[in-house]
Amino acid sequence: MPDHRAPLRGEAGRLALLLENAGLEARASGRSLAWSGEKGKYRFFSKNAYGDWVRIDDDSSFRPRHAAGGCECRRGECGRAAAQAGEYVLLSAHSFAVPFRIRLYLTAESGSEFGSASVMGKSTGDVVFTLDDQQAESSAQ
Repeated sequence: MPDHRAPLRGEAGRLALLLENAGLEARASGRSLAWSGEKGKYRFFSKNAYGDWVRIDDDSSFRPRHAAGGCECRRGECGRAAAQAGEYVLLSAHSFAVPFRIRLYLTAESGSEFGSASVMGKSTGDVVFTLDDQQAESSAQ
């Protein structure tokens, strides 16, 4: 039987790995990074010499990406605050990460939803994902 949520599972796993690696990079380099997603794409940002957030375009790991197979980023939470599509999720350079949750949705061309996934960052720096009501999966899988 075909699994219509396979693209959602794959995209949530890929995003979890990227966010965990970005958090590690932020702490190792001492420079904060940020993530922002809207509709079918997402990007990473870093601060320039003037303190402004600028999109990372020239890094193979943190380049802008399109979500696979009809997945969309619609909303998230950073700490206790809600973040709408297009707002930043901060990946701190400090030793403790701010917990976050990003929601991905898989929709068909007809507009009906096949499912949703949550990508969650913990204060330890670990990032996991879940599909709907399933248990969290480690990003290292």
